[in-house]
Amino acid sequence: MTMEKKYKISYNENNVQGSVAYILVKEFDLTPNILKAEIEGDGTGKMVLSVKGEPDVIDRGIQRIQDAGYNVIPLCSHITRDDSKCWDCGACVSLCPTHSLRVDPETFEVNLGIETCIACGACVNACSVHALKLVL
Repeated sequence: MTMEKKYKISYNENNVQGSVAYILVKEFDLTPNILKAEIEGDGTGKMVLSVKGEPDVIDRGIQRIQDAGYNVIPLCSHITRDDSKCWDCGACVSLCPTHSLRVDPETFEVNLGIETCIACGACVNACSVHALKLVL
């Protein structure tokens, strides 16, 4: 059964030249997709990575990445919403590149689909009441 898992991977000046995607493809025949990446001037950085494949193979691939010195944290729910602040204005919906935020046509409430979110942060920047937070 093929599945998709998402991870936050941090790297430093010692492993920034390595290729996480190459390892996952070449050694484990997995399908990685870099959803977001940032490299700082000092050689440190982080990326949000989606990995598709068999669950046990993904686990072995991620263990290999950790063994190579990368810090790996699973992403389960990386966008959070404070419902007490959100008034469902919809400003976040129009900026979401993956359409993970949608307005329910019956209730007019904004719903978040974590499974398709790529943690780009566009919705967080659009929220004037600061109801959305990006946790990486």
